[in-house]
Amino acid sequence: MKSDLRIPSLDGLRAISIILVIFSHTVTKISDQIHFSNITFYLNFGALGVRIFFVISGFLITGLLLKELAQTDNINLLKFYFRRTMRIFVPFYFFLIIIFFTSNSGLTPPIPFKTFLTAITYNSNYISNSNWDITHSWSLSVEEQFYLLFPGILAFLGVAKTKKFLLAALLIAPASRLWYFFHYGETDFFWFTTAFHHNMDALAIGGLLSLFREELHKNQIYQYFLRKNFALLLPILIVILNNQDDHPKFAVSAGISAVNLLIVLFLDWVVVNHESLVGKVLNSRPMILIGMMSYSIYLWQQPFFNPDNKAMFATFPYNLGALILASILSYYLIEKKSLLLRQSLENKLFKNKTQAIPVVQT
Repeated sequence: MKSDLRIPSLDGLRAISIILVIFSHTVTKISDQIHFSNITFYLNFGALGVRIFFVISGFLITGLLLKELAQTDNINLLKFYFRRTMRIFVPFYFFLIIIFFTSNSGLTPPIPFKTFLTAITYNSNYISNSNWDITHSWSLSVEEQFYLLFPGILAFLGVAKTKKFLLAALLIAPASRLWYFFHYGETDFFWFTTAFHHNMDALAIGGLLSLFREELHKNQIYQYFLRKNFALLLPILIVILNNQDDHPKFAVSAGISAVNLLIVLFLDWVVVNHESLVGKVLNSRPMILIGMMSYSIYLWQQPFFNPDNKAMFATFPYNLGALILASILSYYLIEKKSLLLRQSLENKLFKNKTQAIPVVQT
């Protein structure tokens, strides 16, 4: 994939996201060795990292679909699902196969086969999965459900109605989280944190940025925001709003919504201002490399930070070295090979073919 086709700063934001997840899981791993005065504060950074991933996904996928729509007046759903399958499924299923064998050989804690099924079928965000090594599959389930639903929504509703649909999602998600908190929050936080309908506003707000970006960039007030450096205060506000556990009702409703909004504003600012000092850091070679490898890193970090696994490869700081090795092997031998195969097959399967869905023009 050529670097000039990549959107500036997004790989850097991905790098920040995965670093936040690793930091959070490191705290979990060493919490029995080092006393943390407020461990929840550190653990919340992991949830924030995943939320940033969701916003980026909504922004990117919507942008890709809008680009295809502008070029062809259609959305080729079959081609979209093929591309997502080769991008997401192959590295993930390879990871699951390895974990299946290690869990059955005693190298890692045992995992019931039915738990693997929830991950394989991308519904572990609705079926509780307490097995640490693959519990992060809930976030992949959220993303895959978005990939499954959103292109069809855009194709059949059209751009104008899709905007209204996503705006409605911004209201429904926090209301649902708040309702769930009042009814089940004190006893069961599973669906609150993992359900698609409780996370769809992060994906939706990324999509809305793509849908409204051209109009926003013509707005004088928004242009002023993009020109000024006070946007650099946004990460501080994001951290503050992401740690409102003392105010749970606000945190689960407006708090998360505000975090999503600030993330998407900062995303747009760093994309536009990629020549700024912050932009240069985000677009530096190390950050780009980490961002490009972030999917493989995210897949493989989980077993190496299992707090119940006392093996050396899962013990800090050796787990960091093991993670680096596993991520490099996954990225270069599985992920990149899968993308090359995707390109080859895509040229053969979809050249001069029209398996597209005409988009409603409204």
